[in-house]
Amino acid sequence: MFLKKKKKIIDLMDTVSEMVEVLCKLNNQVSYIKDCLIAMDAIYFQIEKEETQPEVTMRIIRNIQNLLNEFLFNINRINEESVSDLNTQIFLLKNTFQEEVPTKLNVVFFPYKVSMWDSLETIYLAAKEDKDCVTHVVPIPYYQLSQNEAIPTYEGDRFPENISITHYREYNLEEQDPDIIYVHNIYDNYNTLTRVYEQYFTSNLKKYTDMLVYVPYHTPHFMYRNEERRLLGYSSPAVINVDRIILANEMVKEAAIEDGLPEEKLLVLGSPKLDKMVYALNEEITFPIEWGDKIEGKTVYLINTGCLFFANRPFWSMEKLIDIFNIPRYIEESIVIWRPHPLTDISIIKYKPEFYNYYLDLKDRFKNDKNNIYSGVIIDETDNYIPALKAADVLISTDGSLLRSYLLTEKKVMFWDENKWHNSSLPNSVLPSDVFYYTFDNSEPWYELAKKFSNGYDPLEKNRKGMASKIYVNLDGSAGEKIHFAIKKSLVF
Repeated sequence: MFLKKKKKIIDLMDTVSEMVEVLCKLNNQVSYIKDCLIAMDAIYFQIEKEETQPEVTMRIIRNIQNLLNEFLFNINRINEESVSDLNTQIFLLKNTFQEEVPTKLNVVFFPYKVSMWDSLETIYLAAKEDKDCVTHVVPIPYYQLSQNEAIPTYEGDRFPENISITHYREYNLEEQDPDIIYVHNIYDNYNTLTRVYEQYFTSNLKKYTDMLVYVPYHTPHFMYRNEERRLLGYSSPAVINVDRIILANEMVKEAAIEDGLPEEKLLVLGSPKLDKMVYALNEEITFPIEWGDKIEGKTVYLINTGCLFFANRPFWSMEKLIDIFNIPRYIEESIVIWRPHPLTDISIIKYKPEFYNYYLDLKDRFKNDKNNIYSGVIIDETDNYIPALKAADVLISTDGSLLRSYLLTEKKVMFWDENKWHNSSLPNSVLPSDVFYYTFDNSEPWYELAKKFSNGYDPLEKNRKGMASKIYVNLDGSAGEKIHFAIKKSLVF
């Protein structure tokens, strides 16, 4: 029996017990006895529906019903001794019911973008293997927000084959009454690029569960910076609806507390996104077929651009990007993989619509390059970023979730952000500055560094050993499992 249903039955048993206790003092005893009988009938009806019927519990219920019926037909039988005997039976019923009827948890996951499913996946896998849990994965629809319209979008048909999907139209929240709801988007109507359907706002989900858990779809940063903190979502007005927030390190917990979140909501247990990377590092990865000959035996430079990369100065940004695309022209046996953020298209439509056709045309020319101008560039817009991270020898990236996952590989990173810091200096960072190379380091042009990388140059290699463990907890791939059992434990059976 699911936990919430079991609690409701126990509450009803307590109500019957309280009514029985005052029977001797009442004038309208018949009415109270009838109410008690109705309650016991309802309890019996619910318990009778169990797949394995709890015979002892049902026998005690029948005994209680018989005693109540005796009271009903002979009010004179009501006295302190008979009432005490009846309450003893109710107490016995509660204990027997608790022990004889196993408690299960009804758990549902509400992802919205398939590319962000990795933030929930290992929790789901742990819950799925738990005999005390029944799980559903229900990808929810959302809107992509342009300047003039909200574009309905659903990605449930793009999830991995090993994930059993329930269509959102077939999942009735009121009927399911879930014990636990996991989400990775709590922005409700406060987001500017995407918005989940209103029925999946946290304010609505909270009506149906006692445990609404937020697992961020991003991997948290490694810098103590106020402007970074605002991007975390912990200061979103919707956070008040959440019962637990899963954090990947103590630094983010401190930031969340400073932002006013109660400490009891915060669980520092790691990130399922990093679980995904840990598993990938120990597994053989199948690369897309079209990558095969292109990356074989090559030095792979992976360029990662964020969702707002083109939002301010799109043509200037594209010019900088093309500089990276030119790497194979002057570095032999090299290839560039470009992985734009999954929300890049909608961010351009939203903020720079005049640039969008140019952007689409450019991507099309890269993909269908008949003149071999950019034959050394692969555009990776797949839902799974792991193959690109595994293939890469060098990541060229600003700060972001992809970079933070890449830290686990301990491979070379060329930090690519002109606006945050210069000259190999990481202000307010948990990491020392000498774990990255820098594209805007004036001491040596980045393209000269890139040439050296292809020849094995890497004086910072030893500095990167274990750097991810300085930032994140549970980097053994156990974060999802630990999250599952921590949430389960917090729900008192």
